[in-house]
Amino acid sequence: MRRSGCVPTVETYNVLVLGLVRKHQIDKAVGIIDKMSLAGVRPNERTYTTIMEGFAADGDIGKAFEYFTKIKDEGLKLDVFTYEALLKACCKSGRMQSALAVTREMSAQKMPRNTFVYNILIDGWARRGDVWEAADLMQQMKQDGVFPDIHTYTSCINACCKAGDMLKAMEIVEEMKIAGVKPNLKTYTTLIKGWARASLPEKALQCFEEMKLAGLKPDKAAYHCLMTSLLSRATVAEEYISSGILSICKEMVNNDLIVDMGTAVHWSKCLRQIERKGGELTEALQRTFPPSWNSHEIYQMDSHQMNDTSARINRDLAHNNDEETGSLDF
Repeated sequence: MRRSGCVPTVETYNVLVLGLVRKHQIDKAVGIIDKMSLAGVRPNERTYTTIMEGFAADGDIGKAFEYFTKIKDEGLKLDVFTYEALLKACCKSGRMQSALAVTREMSAQKMPRNTFVYNILIDGWARRGDVWEAADLMQQMKQDGVFPDIHTYTSCINACCKAGDMLKAMEIVEEMKIAGVKPNLKTYTTLIKGWARASLPEKALQCFEEMKLAGLKPDKAAYHCLMTSLLSRATVAEEYISSGILSICKEMVNNDLIVDMGTAVHWSKCLRQIERKGGELTEALQRTFPPSWNSHEIYQMDSHQMNDTSARINRDLAHNNDEETGSLDF
């Protein structure tokens, strides 16, 4: 642009900031503001709001509030997008009381809550497994004439699943169907994870089949949740468990889905509880493992290393599952 004699504007810099934030390069995005100052271009509310969204994704509420204050101090316009970014930071960090304070300020500014605002709040309570707060917000949403969408219902289902209230989760599924809202891939994956958490892999398997009958193609997250659920009960060795594992393995292989090494170690450890010397299930499962699985290092891994790896994988899976189904960035 510069070589062509075009002078970058604030909109140009904002596009750069947005691109960096979407790539989770928040430090570089913040650095663009310094370049804008050197170029004599003043950041606007969109610049700061995008930066806030980057910090919100990381749950950094302190930094999000810092840039929210910058918008105020520089006399820029506070809009619903700015408040949404701040709410995301509050909810992602679990600071729900701070989130409620932000909504009170929105009310004071006579800024109505839209679907996105309600969804962010409901998702925040869902992360904590607070079914009643999530349900109350949905009820308030309806009273305000704001219609729940697929994200709203999925977040409420997520709250039920985290609380272990699968009966309530299924009630919400029926409610959304009556409202004409069809469950999507994330809805079904959330339910599968909920049934797995409730130690009912047969229900998880049934939900998986319903998802396919609805015309939805399972993704890696759905397969992962279901397989982990089945393997967690592999010691039971019931027929539906074994046939389910074989069926899912076949589907994954047909869809060229290969798990990472950490997941392979975790799944292998679970399966060894019933097939200590290998067998049909082990052979089928290993077809979903990365090619390096048969390396000397894997076979030489002792039980202590397996336990350490398994613990790390469990932590990673908890984090990944939270990102996949606990967030409203559908």
